[in-house]
Amino acid sequence: MKVQRIFTLMVAFFVLSTAAVVASSIWGEYKGFNIARVVVNNQTKEFGDSDVPPLIVDGKTVLPLRAMSEALQSLLRWEDSSKTAYLYKPNVHMFFTTEIRKDSSIVPFSVVERGEEANFYVFAQVDNLKTSINSVRVSIVSPSGSNVITPVEKSISDSKESFWLKVPVYGVSFDQSGTYVVKFAMKQDGSSEYTVVSEKQIQSE
Repeated sequence: MKVQRIFTLMVAFFVLSTAAVVASSIWGEYKGFNIARVVVNNQTKEFGDSDVPPLIVDGKTVLPLRAMSEALQSLLRWEDSSKTAYLYKPNVHMFFTTEIRKDSSIVPFSVVERGEEANFYVFAQVDNLKTSINSVRVSIVSPSGSNVITPVEKSISDSKESFWLKVPVYGVSFDQSGTYVVKFAMKQDGSSEYTVVSEKQIQSE
């Protein structure tokens, strides 16, 4: 009877221990630390095999800075000499227009008919830009995820904290139904990469 009780307790302990291990390692491990999952706007952030994933260290979630900077659409600059990361989050508001009238008024749009081909302007109002940039880039992604135009780049000769910008975009074919995403990216001085800092949608119906 005593042996049976001990055996029952051992089985119960084994089951509970296994459950605890499975629960703590649900997303896997990285160098002895449990991996956390990050979901941004209902989209799970994916990390490659060469990336350092989000980790749980001493009960706290530690996030990889570059991946989170991209997810939050902010600019990142790393200063190796001081081991300091600088994050910049400019405010960028976009709207689109196919027509600029003689009195300088505009006709904004956000919905097009499927199959339509359009030339339009991307107007961007930028403020709270606390770092210097040398160019911006506008790209458009179709509902299926492919680029529908060659990204349009525009140089910035005098970077300021706040400014307006007009970028012409030509020959956009809205061949699919659904949401087209216009992405506005900036390139910092001294960097070779663009970072998306704002997105806006156009609906094709």
